Amino acid sequence: MPLKYPTTSRTLLDRIASGDEISWDEFFIRYSPIVKALAMFKGLNESDADDICQQVMTQFFQQSRQFKFDPGIARFRTYFGRIVRSKIADFYRRKREIPMAEFEPLPVEPETEQLFMDEWRRMVLGEAEQELRQLVTPETFQAYQLFAVQKRPMEKITAYLNCSPNQVYQAKKRCFAKLREILRRMNEQDPELQLELSTYDIPER
Repeated sequence: MPLKYPTTSRTLLDRIASGDEISWDEFFIRYSPIVKALAMFKGLNESDADDICQQVMTQFFQQSRQFKFDPGIARFRTYFGRIVRSKIADFYRRKREIPMAEFEPLPVEPETEQLFMDEWRRMVLGEAEQELRQLVTPETFQAYQLFAVQKRPMEKITAYLNCSPNQVYQAKKRCFAKLREILRRMNEQDPELQLELSTYDIPER
């Protein structure tokens, strides 16, 4: 099952295919919010959304060792989205006690696709931030986080980090420069993402 994975770490997916349990934990943390958001948007309560998430992850787990990732074939996001929508459709089929042969899949609505893409962008931005963390010093990353992401007051940041305002500004400048490059590369790999630094934000869940 060849898949394209431009914004999903190939290393992560390769480790999953080899049966790495730690990688499965990372995969679940990264992708479960997308599943739950889409399930709850389609009307499921939180408990049922959790069940859908488990079903999606189980199916992915069962099929993962058959994957052959090929950047020129199919997009991983498309494949993953199909699993999520299929499990949600199965939920409503069982709820309505409709035989599979008579059941029509839920239509792919523009609002649903927009939500899925928004959640996917959120996940990709999380990947971008993790990549950034590896490219700068811990002090630079912390200053950037406190100032640019968390919007803490400058006087509190400088007191906490024992640094000057200029050092904080330089940390932000350095991180933004690297983020622009990371996002540029991600957009080239997956043009539908249209990631922009001006909208770079990873809200806390």
